[in-house]
Amino acid sequence: MRAVLGGALIVATLILLILFFDSGSLDTRFVALVGALWILWGVFHDVVGFIVQPLANLLGGALTGTVDAGPPLTIDIDRETAMLERLVADPPPVPHREILAGVRLAEIYRTHQHDPSKSAALLARLRAKYPDAPELRHADGPPPA
Repeated sequence: MRAVLGGALIVATLILLILFFDSGSLDTRFVALVGALWILWGVFHDVVGFIVQPLANLLGGALTGTVDAGPPLTIDIDRETAMLERLVADPPPVPHREILAGVRLAEIYRTHQHDPSKSAALLARLRAKYPDAPELRHADGPPPA
C-alpha cells in the first residue's frame, strides 16, 4: 500500500512540476490533490512504521517463538556489575572505555560491596596498564574524613 501511494505521489508531483514549467502557473485543484497525497502518504507511513510494524513483529515473534524482549528497562547494581566485569575482562579497543568501566566497577566494589581491597586491586591493575590515564588520578574516591 505504501508503494502504491508513494508511486502515485511521485507521479502526481512530477506532473505538477511539468505543468508548472510548461504553463508558468499552477492549477489549485491539482496542487490540493498533490498536497493531500503528501499528507496521506506521511500519515500512512507513520501509522505503518510506528504501530503496524512493531505489532506485526511482536505477534510474529510470539507465534514463531523468537520474540526478543529487548534490553531490560531497569539495570540494577548486580547487572551493572556483571556488565562492567565483562567489559574489564574483555576490554574494548578504546582504552578510555576500559578505564571508565574499571573506575565505575571499583566504585561499586568500594561503595556497594564494601570491599575496598578488591577496589584497590582493580585500580592498581588499571594504573599499571595505563600509567598516564588522567581518569585514574582521583578514582579512589574522597579521602577519609
